[in-house]
Amino acid sequence: MNVMRAQRDQLFEYGPFTIRRQRPGEAFGPLAVIDQMSLKMDARIPMHTRQDEEIFSYVWRGSAQHLTEQGETTAMNAKRAMVVSAGIGVRYEESAPFIETEMFQAYIRPAKRGATPRTSSFTRAEGLPLNMWTLLAGPETSDAPLRLGQEVFIYDLKVERGAQVEVPHVAGFSTWLTLLDGIVRVGDERLMPGDSISEQGALPDVRGERDATLIAFLVSDGVTFV
Repeated sequence: MNVMRAQRDQLFEYGPFTIRRQRPGEAFGPLAVIDQMSLKMDARIPMHTRQDEEIFSYVWRGSAQHLTEQGETTAMNAKRAMVVSAGIGVRYEESAPFIETEMFQAYIRPAKRGATPRTSSFTRAEGLPLNMWTLLAGPETSDAPLRLGQEVFIYDLKVERGAQVEVPHVAGFSTWLTLLDGIVRVGDERLMPGDSISEQGALPDVRGERDATLIAFLVSDGVTFV
């Protein structure tokens, strides 16, 4: 197992934003960048262009707004996650107009360039269930509610203190796990907020030391990407 601890040199501060950035590296090729962001109230990421990326956005505390160039607005919160498949290019802005917000974003390189852009969201009316992984996003051929143009699965988990939960695994896929809040153990490793742990294969069970929120990525070994 490889552990990437939350370090000061991963932090970038831009006015009302604090971003912790991790780059999973070559073994997780299409999983290019992982950002954990703290947004102060009224923080705004101005209208900008993304191209040939799959952008997964997840808010676990507070709320954010996604505004397209066409004026369409989507709210993101603990009940709603989003994927922007940028394809040939999309323009949008994001903001936290109502409350301080904690947001997680992952940038994934697709298998092919030049796809038709699309934005999709997934809402859970009851919110995040306890001690049970939820499949949020996956390849086009999967039954995931959010579809990616890449061989990547994304799950989330809210684990209670004292609970033990098996980490999802698919044969031929490597696993990357990020802790958003709380404290957990994965095997003999104790993870704190911002830490990540990975394995080229399956990871040991997650055990909650405090109530915690986690994101897991399963990335196909040897997958091609742009």
